[in-house]
Amino acid sequence: MSSDEFLPSYLRHSPINKYKKNAYKSILLPTHWNSVDCWPYISVMDEDNLKLKYNGPGRVLSDEASIRTNKPIPPEVGLFYFEITILSSEKNGCIGVGYCKSDVDLNILPGWISDSIGYHGDDGRLFCGRGNGKMFGPCYAAGDTIGCGINFFNMEIFFTKNGINIVGEMYPMCGMAINGECIVTNFGTKPFMFDIDNYAEAIFAKAEPKERT
Repeated sequence: MSSDEFLPSYLRHSPINKYKKNAYKSILLPTHWNSVDCWPYISVMDEDNLKLKYNGPGRVLSDEASIRTNKPIPPEVGLFYFEITILSSEKNGCIGVGYCKSDVDLNILPGWISDSIGYHGDDGRLFCGRGNGKMFGPCYAAGDTIGCGINFFNMEIFFTKNGINIVGEMYPMCGMAINGECIVTNFGTKPFMFDIDNYAEAIFAKAEPKERT
């Protein structure tokens, strides 16, 4: 799907969209989860490939499972953002959301392996390619909406929880490890909980002089 067919509202402020509109015609954005690029314990539950459920045993680390999107994120867009809403999860559930490269093992949660990064709900830690993460933000569980964005202008990855920003070639990635955990995803086809439009407008305003030249 090209950006002419699918362009999230926050990208309409992009300097590329303003001054190099034709460039968007060849850009392909992630729009849904890839049902054939996932560990078998992850099930895609709807026709839009946005709703995921974990169906594995969820007993040991080797039971973890993740999934990638249908497309990688094109850096040319300058900014990419998506949200997951957790529909069901146990109190001490284990859901991770983040990004990874195309060759990252999916029998693991985001961030616990090289070339991946993940914010985990059970302990609020951020993992950057290794198993010992750092304290990052609040824990999250059923009823919460977690957002994940990449700012390619300053190479910053940011996360949001329930519409609030936690801190000032990758694929979106989501992983689960407890039986019955279920999430649904928004890649921009409906309004986000976080005000990404204003956030993006500020980022693009700083980048605009470079894109004019």
